[in-house]
Amino acid sequence: MARYKNGINGPVSGKVGTIVGASWRGIDYVRNVADTSKVKWSEAQLNQRAIFALVMNWIKPLLPVINMGYQSFKSRKTPLNAAVGYHIRHAVSGAAPDYEIDFEKAIFSVGDLLISWVRQLSTLDAAILHICWDNSTESIYSSGIDSATFIIYNPLRQLFVSFVNEATRLEREVRLQLPLHFKGDRVHVYVFYTNSTGDRVSTSQYIGPVIIG
Repeated sequence: MARYKNGINGPVSGKVGTIVGASWRGIDYVRNVADTSKVKWSEAQLNQRAIFALVMNWIKPLLPVINMGYQSFKSRKTPLNAAVGYHIRHAVSGAAPDYEIDFEKAIFSVGDLLISWVRQLSTLDAAILHICWDNSTESIYSSGIDSATFIIYNPLRQLFVSFVNEATRLEREVRLQLPLHFKGDRVHVYVFYTNSTGDRVSTSQYIGPVIIG
């Protein structure tokens, strides 16, 4: 790194060829651009990068849901970083280079509200998903007006469909219209609750795989 004074064209800022110009506390500097092509990654580092890319690419389409579901982590890290960190540690299976998401271990929200007991997960004609549940006793952790958010993932088509605040606990059932081209596909279904003010959630619940009729 070298220090320089203004030339006839003034200070250099940003990348120019193989050098980068910058300023720190009023002192102008130039330095060479790092040549990352010569970096030799270890096998462990390559594997970690592959896992990170797998998780990030899978979960990023759900960013609005993740921002709501992982909101309790905002004071320490972003909701997305918290979600990615969890899935890297707990929801990746397989060995290099064939890593996969373990769908049963995926979690899209973390909180202290109670879940419900899902007693029916079935499909109706025209790609409609029918879900019924029972609730725990009314409390500050389980209010009848808590809103249920449903997340459906279709691994064959690599698509998420989310239904945010689609039903309340008291309704005890919901019918979700999925894309018609999902018919015959096996999907994975999740649910979590949000309170009426939107600042508390339950930990999401995996309620199973189902083949769409």
